[in-house]
Amino acid sequence: MMKIGILSRGSNTYSTRRLARKARAMGHQVTVMDPFDCTLHIGGRGTGIYHRGRSVATMDVIIPRFSQKTVEYGIEVLQHFEYSGATVLNRSDAILRARHKFHALRCLAQNNIPVPPSLITGSSQHLEKDLRKIGEYPFIMKPFQGTQGRGILLVDTPTSMRSVVETLCETLHENYVIQQFISEAAGVDLRALIIGGKLIGAIQRIGSPGEFRANLHRGATGRLIQLEPSEAQMAITAAKVMDLCIAGVDMLRSQKGSLVIEVNPSPGFEGFEQATGFDVAEEIIRLAGRANRRLEKLTVR
Repeated sequence: MMKIGILSRGSNTYSTRRLARKARAMGHQVTVMDPFDCTLHIGGRGTGIYHRGRSVATMDVIIPRFSQKTVEYGIEVLQHFEYSGATVLNRSDAILRARHKFHALRCLAQNNIPVPPSLITGSSQHLEKDLRKIGEYPFIMKPFQGTQGRGILLVDTPTSMRSVVETLCETLHENYVIQQFISEAAGVDLRALIIGGKLIGAIQRIGSPGEFRANLHRGATGRLIQLEPSEAQMAITAAKVMDLCIAGVDMLRSQKGSLVIEVNPSPGFEGFEQATGFDVAEEIIRLAGRANRRLEKLTVR
């Protein structure tokens, strides 16, 4: 029996609920912890981690499930568990790298994984000259950190682009990644699920009519597909170079070949399980067991 902690503010969300129920069904002790209910101690009487006043420092495995709102404090809690010697799925540094869209793209590109041509800028001064280096209108703008398609803009003219950059980047100091819009893949993408360095399966996500985003939270539908061998290897490699043992790798099929657009370190799997019939929760709990038995920090290198 393992003592498994699930760090999630949404204790009633599908993925967190499935993980907790599956772990208990497999004979493990489970504590679902809202990160904001955790108190961390250093010095004095030593390192301590408390959840609602009860020590949880002896957890065997921690499974983080962070939303955009909880990730900053959640990472502090996760790092404290790492500091205390717990096995974590995924590690804090890998989560931070993956959740920052430009850092993730740079890591992927440095490892020869195809990504969409992208740029970031803090000024509109040389905007049109810079944009010509990555493509032609329309362009997509994505916040450095964001999930479920929130904050993504489709910009189709130089005038609107200059206005958006002047407002968001120069005035409000918000940070965005700019990419050419892949028109042939509009509203359609691929989500490959990688657990423990292995491809569990993949779905094609198809957006609702008129929607250029293919997020299931925005009404997209998913169906089981078979990836091309090169796409399967690309997804496995993407999770590996991001050092994630659990990852949702999102890809587009462009005229120039498949591209990795994002690697999600806390992939929801309700739509995935519904579309495929795969028991994702069981795969994750079994991975936790393998990691814990090795008594070492899990890595996918």
